[in-house]
Parts: sequence; structure tokens; C-alpha cells
Amino acid sequence: MTFEQIFHAWNLVFHEECSTAPLVLFRILTGCVLLLNGLLLLPLVDDYYSPDGLWPGPVWRRQTVRSGLCLFLWLPDTTRTFRLFLCVHLLACLCFLAGYQFRIASIAVFVTLVSIHHRNPCLLSSGDSLLRMLVFFCCFSDAAGGVSVDHWLAGKPLTQFNTADPWALRLMQIQVSTVYLRTVYWKLRGALWRNGSAAWYPLWVDAYVRFRPPQWMLKPAMIRIATWGTLAEEMLLGTGLWIRELRYPMLITGVLLHLMFDVILNLQLFSWIMVCSLMLFVWPQDSEWLLRQVVDHLWG
Repeated sequence: MTFEQIFHAWNLVFHEECSTAPLVLFRILTGCVLLLNGLLLLPLVDDYYSPDGLWPGPVWRRQTVRSGLCLFLWLPDTTRTFRLFLCVHLLACLCFLAGYQFRIASIAVFVTLVSIHHRNPCLLSSGDSLLRMLVFFCCFSDAAGGVSVDHWLAGKPLTQFNTADPWALRLMQIQVSTVYLRTVYWKLRGALWRNGSAAWYPLWVDAYVRFRPPQWMLKPAMIRIATWGTLAEEMLLGTGLWIRELRYPMLITGVLLHLMFDVILNLQLFSWIMVCSLMLFVWPQDSEWLLRQVVDHLWG
């Protein structure tokens, strides 16, 4: 392969303009998750984010590595401050979802989300880390290039989608693939995953179990299938999503895997964040068709 061919392939992947529909689909789904996540935090403020809670300001400042993006370092450490901050975050999430002043809204969502996460990292999961990264990439994308208030104010039909440089979308897709591949790497370093027993242990932690499978599914052979099957599926998701013929089979099995996790385990919004991230791999023409069907159904 010559350098010219390499540069051509690079430009084809990262810079050949395509429809913004996958980003629009991701924006709408992720905006719903962001709003739900913010609303779920409201009843937790007194316990986890107040000066008298389980993670008060002085403890947080001593034990947490400071980040320049954490606005709480410059705000009064009071419950009222956090509640007002959370309201600002929810307003930004609503604008993100609606695609109103999207560039400003996406930056506001990212900064406020990072600040909330730094204020009490004990409540976070790996899904929250991925959510932060994908919202960051959204700040540089044209995710409001269809089915958005900005689009409507510009006088364009809601279901007419812009075309744009896909580099932000590609970086988001690479990030999702990296998450799955690194997950497999770290799991394989653990003996419980290698011997096939890892899937057994979460089922007996009452704080996490939402639905315990029937007894026949808890036999050693089934536990080994669940353990090694999860590893195989995550490995295939990290690689197979890039193969045209495998993309939709992998998307279907990936969504089913995370929905199964959500039924069995109480992982808050982790599964739904992963489902949203998988939607970045829906082909642009199919994303357009799906969004048009939804818009026609709601406003037709």
C-alpha cells in the first residue's frame, strides 16, 4: 500500500461528507438519558452532594484529584448551590435534546456533567465515563443537523438532514469500540473470567440484582456459557461493528446483551448509555428512514 492510498483511505473514512442522521439519532436518545440521569440525581442531593451528606465538601476536596473543569471548586459548598447547578444542567440537557443553540448547549452539558461527576465520583460507573467522552465529541459535531429546533429556525424541514465531515462521528465510534476491547482485555486478566465463573457472583449481590434467573440457568455449565459468551460478544462488538456484513447482527446482539443486563442487574443507566452508543453505528440512510418514520408518526 502506497502513502497515496493510505491518505486516500484516511480521507475517505474521516472526511468524506455523509448524512448527520446517525448523530441526530444519538443526540435524541442520549438527550433523553441525560435528562433522566439528572432527574434521578434530584432525590440524592441531600445524601450525596450536600455539606452534611456522605461525601461532604471538605472530604471531597481532600480525597479527589482536582480538575480545572470542576466548577464546584469555585462555588459555595451548599445544598442550594448544587440544586441550582443541577437545574442549569437539566436546562442544558433539554436544549441538547431539542437541538436548540446546540453548540452552546453541548458545551454546557459537558462542563456541568463533568463537574457533577467530580463532585461525587463514588456514584459513577464506566458508562458515565463513556457518556462524558461522547458528549465531549458532540461539541464538535453537527448533531443538530436534523430534527432540531436549530434546523427548524433555519427554515429547513425537520427531516432534511445536513451533510458534514464525519470525523467526530468516527472518533465516537472508535471510542465505543475501544471500550469493548479494553473491557475484554481487563476481564481476561482476572482468573474468574478465564475459568468461566465470573457471571455467578453478581447474581448474589442483593444491592445489584433486579431479577435472579431461574435455577436451571444457574447451573455451572450455564454460568460458563454466560461468562465466556459475554467475553465473545464484547470482543465481536469491538471488531465486528466495522465489518459491513456483520454490523447489524452485532448491533442486534449488542442491544439484546445490554437489555438483558438491565433486566437482571440494577446498573442504573449503564445499559441505556451503551445502547445509545451503539446507535452511532446505524447506517446514515437507515437512521434517516427511522427518524422520518418517528417524525411522520408524531407530527404527520
